[in-house]
Amino acid sequence: MKEIKISENEAQQRLDRFLRKYLPDFKLGDIYKLFRNKKVKVNNKREKENYMLQLDDIIQLYIADAAQPEHKHAKAPAKPIDIVYEDENILLVNKPFGLLTHPDSPGDSDTLIDRALYYISQQEGYIPSPTFTPSTCNRLDRNTGGIVIVAKNYTSLKAANKLVRERGIQKLYLCVVKGVIREAGEVVNFLLKDEESNKVEILEEQEAGAKGVHTKYKPVASNGEYTLMEVELITGRAHQIRAHFASIGHPIVGDVKYGDKNTNKVFLEQFQLKHQFLYAYQIVFKEAEEGLEYLKGKRFTSKLPASFEKINQQLFDKRVK
Repeated sequence: MKEIKISENEAQQRLDRFLRKYLPDFKLGDIYKLFRNKKVKVNNKREKENYMLQLDDIIQLYIADAAQPEHKHAKAPAKPIDIVYEDENILLVNKPFGLLTHPDSPGDSDTLIDRALYYISQQEGYIPSPTFTPSTCNRLDRNTGGIVIVAKNYTSLKAANKLVRERGIQKLYLCVVKGVIREAGEVVNFLLKDEESNKVEILEEQEAGAKGVHTKYKPVASNGEYTLMEVELITGRAHQIRAHFASIGHPIVGDVKYGDKNTNKVFLEQFQLKHQFLYAYQIVFKEAEEGLEYLKGKRFTSKLPASFEKINQQLFDKRVK
């Protein structure tokens, strides 16, 4: 017999849904068979499949030792992470260029979430949940650096995901684009992604499979040839900022997929820039959500990488704070 004590990470979900996650090798029919055969109890009482688990409930699971699941937790390489902010609920981490946010294939063993999970698992008093794993709430392209939100528990994950979904978190980026942009503006249209080529197309009219996209921007500095831009991501589609600036004739420097080849060649030779100059440098918690109320009004800013600061100073004689 196995006893499982319910923590905040498992509470407020149906008993059968918990067991589906806790027993990943069991078929759905096998799980319901456990109920029929009286092999599932909560606090020593039989409960129906739709029972809502409460904090500190104890599940008695009558299965053979061999059938009990072996829960695996992150054992990523002990590589350091750059922490912008941390509390008991969330972790704000700087993702470096060239690192995936999540694994894209089974062979991807070193990603930002792997590093974050390893870091969290090493903290004093950490107790892994049988059904919940700390997760990211936003995602950046491999070659886009900047702040990624990691939720440490189920409550904060729900809260942060809701804030992101309902635009209660403002996400600000810095980028350098070709040409001069003198006034603030916005781009609102549609984005269609080609999964095979991993490239997107910007459309003015709605088409099957296309999704609405909205980007706001304002110039920070210009030298007459390039412009440093602050960008607010209203929607959060893949490659959105990169494709939007390319679509208005101001591609981001260093962007090999949507950028200008001649411009990129200049930057490669002068600054050894091998990826787009695009950085998620700031997030603002504009709204409150249960579990993260204390963050309302808080602004978190990441320092630009040294290579980007060098470009800023040489092009615009400007240090971004």
